[in-house]
Amino acid sequence: MIVARPDAGAGAERLIALVENARARHASDVHVEPGEGAALRVFTRIERVPAFSCDANDVSAFVELTVDRTSRSRLEKLGIADAVYADERVGAIRIHASRGKRGSRLAIRLLARSIPELSTLGLPDVVETFTTIRSGLVLICGPAGSGKSTLAAAMLDRINATSRRHIVTLEDPVEYAFRWLASIVTQYEVGRDVPTFADGVLGALRADPDVMFIGELRGIESVRACLQAAETGHAVYAALHTPSESSQAINRMVGLFPADEQDSARIRLADALRGVFGLRLVPRRDGSGLRAAAEILCVNEAVRRLIRDGMAHRLRSALASGRREGMNTLEACLSELVARGDIELAEARAASLYPDEIVEPATSAARRRP
Repeated sequence: MIVARPDAGAGAERLIALVENARARHASDVHVEPGEGAALRVFTRIERVPAFSCDANDVSAFVELTVDRTSRSRLEKLGIADAVYADERVGAIRIHASRGKRGSRLAIRLLARSIPELSTLGLPDVVETFTTIRSGLVLICGPAGSGKSTLAAAMLDRINATSRRHIVTLEDPVEYAFRWLASIVTQYEVGRDVPTFADGVLGALRADPDVMFIGELRGIESVRACLQAAETGHAVYAALHTPSESSQAINRMVGLFPADEQDSARIRLADALRGVFGLRLVPRRDGSGLRAAAEILCVNEAVRRLIRDGMAHRLRSALASGRREGMNTLEACLSELVARGDIELAEARAASLYPDEIVEPATSAARRRP
């Protein structure tokens, strides 16, 4: 993460002001393209910014201010780069710059000004119990913008504050900076400090870690390294870019392995896995923001057997029958949020792969009867 310099030019200042305004609008993302203008994502919906224009020089000035030299070099050579920047006005932002026909384009994610308390995320209490595991793997899954990074940061912050351990994080880029509290924290940025996630994990295993966070499981080598860390007595939390369904997450991890290794991969994953969280963010009914919804899989012996036997498609029945252990499907969670009046039925169904399973509140159905 780099911090603001006082010598921002006029072009960079206009874009800083745009991001500052987006923060005031409670936007999650800002999109900028020279010649086209700017747009915000506000509570999942794209909104054009009226009367905003910029050119390639404006974006270049912003990139010069906010993106470190190594990432700027990557943008020049490869046409793509990522960085995290912070100042007092806009807080922390994650910047994705890419080459376009009129100059560099920007996709800017507005990060929380501070790491949120785990208890404020509105997730079931069982999530907190996973911050006390001493070994094994917890997967945090969901599509882009579903809250994976926020949940991971909140869980790590809880561990940092409540236990005396060594936490190692590997991210691209580093989004949240952790201070040493009860624990000590070592943070690596992939592409700057270590070449790849897999290299970072394998190197960190020699640095006396207790807890590891892998910001993205990108391919087979990172999955191999992740399983090795979880199998050797470490608590590993890893983010996986996949729909918010436990079975899809498990099948995706196993599917990265060659066909002749998939049986052994299932066994390794079944033994290492402790839980899967599948996340979605849904607009609140009152328009005040986004509400987190989660599918939660707690791995017990029945779940392990299903994974070992290649029957991940039957995990939905295990989720439904495991409510006493804190499990639930995403659809059950969404149905509860609809019944409580937190979210609209249409938004809940739009967030689900199984919209027919979203239960409409009986009172709403009764009101529509003739």
